[in-house]
Amino acid sequence: MKKKQVLFTFDYELFLGAKSGSVNNCMIVPTNKVVERLNQYGVKGLFFVDCSYLYRQEAIIEQNSKAKTDYLTIKNQLEKLIEEGHYIYPHIHPHWIDAIYNVKLNEWNLENSSKYRINSLTIDEQNQHFDNAMKALNNILKDANLHYQIDAYRAGGWCIQPFELFAPLFDKHKITTDFSVLGGAYKKGNTLNYDFQNIEFNASPYRFDESVNIKSKNGKYNEFPISSILINKNTLANKVINKILWKIPYGRNKGNGIGAVFKNFSNTPSNYDLSKEMVSIELFTINKLKTYRKYLEQNNYMQFISHPKMISKHNLDVLSLFLKKINTKYEIESDWRKIKI
Repeated sequence: MKKKQVLFTFDYELFLGAKSGSVNNCMIVPTNKVVERLNQYGVKGLFFVDCSYLYRQEAIIEQNSKAKTDYLTIKNQLEKLIEEGHYIYPHIHPHWIDAIYNVKLNEWNLENSSKYRINSLTIDEQNQHFDNAMKALNNILKDANLHYQIDAYRAGGWCIQPFELFAPLFDKHKITTDFSVLGGAYKKGNTLNYDFQNIEFNASPYRFDESVNIKSKNGKYNEFPISSILINKNTLANKVINKILWKIPYGRNKGNGIGAVFKNFSNTPSNYDLSKEMVSIELFTINKLKTYRKYLEQNNYMQFISHPKMISKHNLDVLSLFLKKINTKYEIESDWRKIKI
């Protein structure tokens, strides 16, 4: 059997706009459902936990019983994920600094996105918030495994640039590996701001030093890029299937929040927007199954980026079909630590 490297990564988080949604609907229930599918095929998942949220949640749990229940439920789930062999790593959205908690609804409002990216903070604020977020994640995991190593990271909104701001933070917290690059993608706006056009959309893991866009054979840091498929999003089949799925419960997710609003500062969308789509469970519909399988046939490395809050029953069923097919044809490696760069 041919060996294929397939990583399933998840941003474990609430919604990041006017309404965060509930912990149960956005995180706990959908994560349990997707992990059930992964475990069925012996696949490891990498969960990038929004530890900026954990930090804010920590501060209110003694004054609010519902918030405390949410916190402990998250802690139990993450401990169980580690016990089952999955990975837990940090994911930081700095605009949680300005989030407002609604006691009555037990939800957060994150409409103030002025601090969405780490470079919107001063150097002192960057250090302080990164430290607080990492401490919050460690507090959650401290009872799970005393030897658990937190050495990987994904930036909120893929905003890992300029990396010169992250390098000292990585070094301080002994982070050696990044999972933020979406090859070929470009965004410039009020929240999302990144440029990965120098990296191929089907790039394999590589090393780098000062910039995630410049590969270096003996680089200090590792990059595991997110994969993309070539696809025509405007075909009649795609439009019809998406429209039908969105109208029925089987095709809709149960996440009950509102995302951050993105305002594009660029006059024209990048070529990525027109011809490519990130490999993701929440975007995985039955009409794309052949395209995903073809991608893996042509490439030895594939990384999914997914958000449990956005995954539907249909997405999960298509994922199961995909896993069943590839496991009969290839020897699948889903443990990133076993992938040599």
